[in-house]
Amino acid sequence: MTWGLHDSVEIEQHGRPTVTVVTLAFEVAAVARAAALGLPDQPRVTVAHPLASRRRDEVAQMATAAAASVAAALLKQ
Repeated sequence: MTWGLHDSVEIEQHGRPTVTVVTLAFEVAAVARAAALGLPDQPRVTVAHPLASRRRDEVAQMATAAAASVAAALLKQ
């Protein structure tokens, strides 16, 4: 989560919209880290936790379900 978020903040600071996808277990940490990196309102989409133990088809369904939220977050910027 940390490096993906770090990259998103850096890209945002260069004028490109981003969205970070995090699992529920890392949402609080993502909020705190984004604030520490100077972009407290960095867009993020939260999905269920955990991912590592899910089957590929389950993760694909989660990604499909999150895609609309990711698109909406990108368009708000």
